Order: sequence, then structure tokens, then C-alpha cells
Amino acid sequence: MLNPGTLIEETFDVLVAGAGVAGICAALAAARQGARTVLLEPRPFIGGNAATGLCIHTFKTKDGRQVVHGLAQEIVDRLVEQGGAVGHVPLPDGYVHSITPVDADLFRMETTAMLARAGVTILYNTALVDADARDGRVHRVLVCSKSQLGYLKAKTFVDATGDADLAHRAGAPLRTGWPGTGAMQPVSMMMRAVSVDTRKACAALAEKPPAFARKKGVAEPIPVYFHGTFTRWNKVLREAGVYDHDDHQFWTNTVWPDQLNFNGSRMANIDGSNPLALSRATVALTEQLQKLGAFLRQHVDGFQSASFLPNAFVGVRETRNVHGLYELSENDIRIGARFTDAIGQGCFPVDIHHPDGKSQEHIDIGGDGAYDIPYRSLVPRRTENLLVAGRCISVSTYAHGATRNMAPCMTTGEAAGVAAALSAQSDVACAELPLGKLQDALLAAGVYLGEPLEQRRAA
Repeated sequence: MLNPGTLIEETFDVLVAGAGVAGICAALAAARQGARTVLLEPRPFIGGNAATGLCIHTFKTKDGRQVVHGLAQEIVDRLVEQGGAVGHVPLPDGYVHSITPVDADLFRMETTAMLARAGVTILYNTALVDADARDGRVHRVLVCSKSQLGYLKAKTFVDATGDADLAHRAGAPLRTGWPGTGAMQPVSMMMRAVSVDTRKACAALAEKPPAFARKKGVAEPIPVYFHGTFTRWNKVLREAGVYDHDDHQFWTNTVWPDQLNFNGSRMANIDGSNPLALSRATVALTEQLQKLGAFLRQHVDGFQSASFLPNAFVGVRETRNVHGLYELSENDIRIGARFTDAIGQGCFPVDIHHPDGKSQEHIDIGGDGAYDIPYRSLVPRRTENLLVAGRCISVSTYAHGATRNMAPCMTTGEAAGVAAALSAQSDVACAELPLGKLQDALLAAGVYLGEPLEQRRAA
């Protein structure tokens, strides 16, 4: 019989579960506030969707005003220096002002180094199993590493798992999927194509003007982002068994002249929090992308010599969201809402991949093109020392279509990390953390809160 002990004797100030972009920013932010911080990741690498080749959306409003700063911008700046990013590139005739492609491997390596320099303890291959939650507090979490089942203790916890795994285990109230049906947006898997003539590929596939950028060491600007549909090949793709529907949309991005990251797969009716369903999707999407690669090599100019590498894991758009002290709504996005407890802003529009797997919907942000993210949406009900960040924050179904993207996830991650550190250090419940103290710390870290802080406090 298993009798788990303590994995690490130290009681950490902050424990962050999940090392995607939200968890990375949460752990970095907490450590930079002086908190003893541990970061758990069930995979043998960090980075989440940024380590798949998925493009980061978006730092700027439709009129080109940048509202995402802080750690998100610092990471991009570091990658630009290394050739792993090309900055924020305007997207002609796009649904957003600009896109921010990053190299998956350099993102993973640079953020690993940043966490190490900040003194964060990273536990790879360590899965969250359960939470010991009593009297409205999380006291410790049960984790499983390669060699041991054991407990980790912390004063404050951040759930950045995407699926609200820690909040679920701690008994926090949750919404799973769409209200009334439980339906979820489809899952996808990224694919990298190497040895590609990206100019020829862009000419053959792009249906709208692509985004071009200059790459250090490359004479001519390269196409770093374009999208379209496979409409002209509907019959071929159906016969090859790639898709079961017509007019499939795809998106590509890159920071290299001879590689493309393809977002061109989709699978409906998958619960990304269910390991059996996710395993089934991994098999099916890997096969789908292998077939897509064979199609591209045979039928599309620019891919004749290419090799295709489906990603190692499935990207999940939606599973659980906590019920927090405030639920950010679709109307908040439509009007570009402002809140006195803002911890940052988002500017990516509502992007819904409908659960049927065959249609999409976009809703633009109202007002000046940005919406506030309130601190209350990071604070689950009934658990005083737990915060959430990233995909699982407290938002409605349609608002989730905006907040689930990586740029707002990095913003909520940084805010949760700062708040968790301050709560642990001052021994106060997360919901009772003085708002001015949190906002001052975020401003000092370079986070943008919209209007001047004095105006917000006076509102």
C-alpha cells in the first residue's frame, strides 16, 4: 500500500501548478517578488502551447496601441535578441492588428533560463494528483513524480493548469464546457514543416495579404504569418481522409525562411480534461497531420522537399473555468469594460471554434479595442489561498474565446504570481489583498493597467 510522505520538506511561499505560458509568468512574477516558488509540470519540458509553434495573439489593439506589456513583452524582447522572434508584426487585412510568432524551442529554452535565474524550483515530470483542502484553504498538494508519490506544501497556490485541475481537486466551484450541454471547443494539434520554400508556399496558399518581417541574417523579408482555406482541394482532401468537411481553415506562422508552423487540424467532441479522450485525440490528430503533410508535399508548391513533424501533444481550447468573485462576460468584451480592480488588459477578440468542429465565430472588442481583466476573475470562491491564471479564469463561455489566448494568459499569470507572493508574505487571504498594493507592484513590474492608476482608484 502506498503511504506518501513529503516530496520536499520546505514549505514554499507559492506553488504554481502548470508550466504553460500562464504558469511560467506566474512563477517568474512570484519569485521576483521574493517568494520561494515551486513550479510543477507533468511534461518533461515547459512552455505549453508556445512550445508547439503556436503564434502568440495579440499585444496591440486594432488601432495599433500596445496594451500587453510586463513579462510577456520581456520574453518577446529576449527572443528577438536571439533570433527566436521578430516582434509584433502588422497583419494586413487581419482580424487582429498584429501577430507575434516565436520559435518554439527558443521560447522553451529562454523561459527555462529565466526561471532558473529567478530561483524558481521547477519539478518536471511531476503530475498533480490531489489537493488537501480543508476549512477553505489548500494546505498541501499530492503529486506523483517519476520515483515518488508525495506532498508539497505552500502558503499560496496558483492553478495554471488550463483545466483548473488544482481548483477542481480543492473543491472550488467550476463550470465545465458550455452551460446546459457541457460541449467544448474542438482540440487541435500543431505541425512543423521544415525544408519549406515559404515564399512559394505563401503564394500557393495565402488567401489574404500575409505578414512579412525582416529576419536577422536574411536578405529579404520573409512571410511570417498567413492563413486561408483548403477550398480548392476539397475533393482531394476528402478522398485522402484528411478532413470530413469542406473549406477547412488553416493558419501558419514562422520566424524562419525555411520552416512553417501549421495550425490546420481539428477534432470535435473531445473533453481535454479526460485522459482517455485526450489520448484518442492524440492518435487521431497525429494521423490526420501525417496525411495533411503527404497532401502538401504532393499537391502544393513549396513543400516538395519538406518534412512534417506533428506536435507531441494536443492543444486544448476549453475545459473547465472556475466560478470566481467576478465572471468576465461577453458584454464586458463587447463594450471594452473597465474595472477598478484591473490587473491588466486584453485585446484579442472573441474567437470561438464551435463545438461541432466545422464553424468559427469572431466578435470584436468594443470601446477603444481593449478590455480590463479584473483581479476578482482570478480569485475562486470558497478557497482563500488559491488563485487561477490562464485558460481557467472566471469568464463566461464567449468571453473565454478572448481570454484563453496566450497573451492574456501571460497577463493573468503575471498578476496571479504577484498576488500570490504578496498574499503569502503578508499572510492575508487572496481576496483580502489590498488592491493598491497589488496594482502598485504590477505597475512597478511594467504591466499596463489602462488609464492612470489614480483615475481608477477615484472611479
